[in-house]
Amino acid sequence: MAAGSVDVARDGHAVVVTLNRPPVNALSTALMAQLGQTLRDLTAEERVRAIVITGAGTKAFSAGGDIDEFANMDKPALLAAIQSGQRLVWDIEHLDKPTIAAVNGACLGGGNGIAMACDLRIAGENAVFGHPEASLGLTLAYAGSLRLARLVGLAKAKELMLTARKIPAKEALEWGLVNEVVPAARVRERALAVANEIAANSPVAVRAAKKALTESLEKHYTNSIVAEARWLAQVVDAGELQEGLRAYLEKRQPKWRA
Repeated sequence: MAAGSVDVARDGHAVVVTLNRPPVNALSTALMAQLGQTLRDLTAEERVRAIVITGAGTKAFSAGGDIDEFANMDKPALLAAIQSGQRLVWDIEHLDKPTIAAVNGACLGGGNGIAMACDLRIAGENAVFGHPEASLGLTLAYAGSLRLARLVGLAKAKELMLTARKIPAKEALEWGLVNEVVPAARVRERALAVANEIAANSPVAVRAAKKALTESLEKHYTNSIVAEARWLAQVVDAGELQEGLRAYLEKRQPKWRA
């Protein structure tokens, strides 16, 4: 299988990042490292306000880890690869920029791990979701079981994990795994439209909202309230609220700082 690449296309303040490793965009250690570095580089760019992650072609967003590569690893190398994947999805979940997974085709195993780490998921009608790990003698890595349970609930998470079955996009929407389902040919277009909708808002406020929510799920309830208040104070301090209110009263587009 080819080494693949991580391609970047810009659209105003939004960016589309494409996993390009035919035929199914399998996640080799090299491809995951490329994706991580690409996202770190984009996060450092002030102009970038939202990131879409998708897969090349129509067969798959990503069918999961590179089984051929992992099957030939000894235990220390396999554990190191799993740790690299854990860092990648943690970094995606905690990026300053909001992320949208544009899911086309198969979204399985580690591929769904990446999709679940994104803030939103928009699926094409041809998308299929699943966690076949148990059928391979494995269980979910990258904290995927926790993210899955948060999105679909404990019972549905157990059903998906223990049976190793795949569900279509419509069912994934009913479960709460994805935010929206659109015709397969429009999935990238729709994800980019949502990204630009997000990018039109205050970058400081969007970043604070994301961080407040992410931190709240990682803390006890009382600490979550403190975290939310802290991020709100930063938005006010940055002057974004004042600009937003003035723009509203003056019937003009706000001029955000970044």
